[in-house]
Amino acid sequence: MPVFFLTVKSWVTTSLFLLFLICCWPIIRNWTYYFSNRSKQFWVLLVCLVLPFFSELFAQIGRGQIIGSSLDGPSRMILAAGVFVYLSRFDSMKLIQCLSYGAAFGVIGVLLSLVIFPNDYWGWRAATYFVDPITLPCFTIGLLGLTLFWGRKVFPGRIDVFFKVVLTIIAAYIAVESWSRSSFVALACLLTVYVMYCFRHSFKTQVIGLIGLIIVLTLVYFISDIVHDRVNESVRGVVAFLFQDDSGVQRTSSGQRIILGLIDIHLIKSNPFFGFGDRSSLPPYEELSLMVPLLNREIYDIKVLAGSHSELLAQPVRQGLMFGVLTLCSLFFYPLYLLLWKYRNLTFAVGSPLAVGLGMIVPIVASSLTIQVFNLKMTTSFYGVCLAIFFAYLCWYVENKPAGSVM
Repeated sequence: MPVFFLTVKSWVTTSLFLLFLICCWPIIRNWTYYFSNRSKQFWVLLVCLVLPFFSELFAQIGRGQIIGSSLDGPSRMILAAGVFVYLSRFDSMKLIQCLSYGAAFGVIGVLLSLVIFPNDYWGWRAATYFVDPITLPCFTIGLLGLTLFWGRKVFPGRIDVFFKVVLTIIAAYIAVESWSRSSFVALACLLTVYVMYCFRHSFKTQVIGLIGLIIVLTLVYFISDIVHDRVNESVRGVVAFLFQDDSGVQRTSSGQRIILGLIDIHLIKSNPFFGFGDRSSLPPYEELSLMVPLLNREIYDIKVLAGSHSELLAQPVRQGLMFGVLTLCSLFFYPLYLLLWKYRNLTFAVGSPLAVGLGMIVPIVASSLTIQVFNLKMTTSFYGVCLAIFFAYLCWYVENKPAGSVM
């Protein structure tokens, strides 16, 4: 599944449907085996996977209008839930290992696609023939995270370290070639968490590792003209907003994102219960400009065409505050709570496959601050399947916890 995730259209969608069909038949044949005598954690995880679909459905019912196309993306989580139910009865460690190896080939595949098919670029920005320059690098870094956090060596000795370094350089190259600042942030967050994870047994070594990472990132900032210019542009937009330079905010892309965020906050306040649904339900420009004085016609058109520029705001705008927050909790916050708090001893145990889940979720959450990470149905499918696999391993471990386990 991850090998051609970003390079072959409909690859992940087809994989998800096949996985669901394969898993669905034995569940139907032996219903009681998969649903009787299950732990409380099983039911919580199952609810977590299906929440995005039902949140969208109930929000639409609340607005009095059912739009099937808007349910298509969240419905992929229902299919992922079926995969979870089946796999929760088995040890999925080998499956997570295959997912991690496949992700490594996925990163390499993106690089080869950019080299072989340069015509797919969006102007000067790296893209594949169906993935835009913003989504591509962010999910490439998600693939990198799936590989970095696999705690068991792929190759013997230093070759394994060299392999991971090469993959990191490839992902960084793709991020720079895409000109995506969201991917810059995602990569920095991923590497920060990875350094802290690798040196988790020594605070002193963690500090040294983080200082080394800061030095490397600083060098990249000064060496790469693209990184230097894009970071400076972001800073200019933020500074213009802080010092109330209206024209400066409206001219820079980061300033425009801030204004788009203000629009989202206003929309959430205007309809906190069931949201606004898709972009066609937006209030007219004249009404919004009264509530958000920084708004101009160009930014309004961006909002109409592209929607929110933050997944964390897009869900409450679309589904309302309650259902939007429930969706975000199920996709991001609850999985992070499980990995970093409730089952942290298992996550940080030597060779634990749950750490691979951390490597995927962190860059996607970091990207969600400034882009919609689920604006494409294939990204929902991929993220949903990955969550289902990690949840299944966790559920199996909880229900079959060996004596003397780390939990």
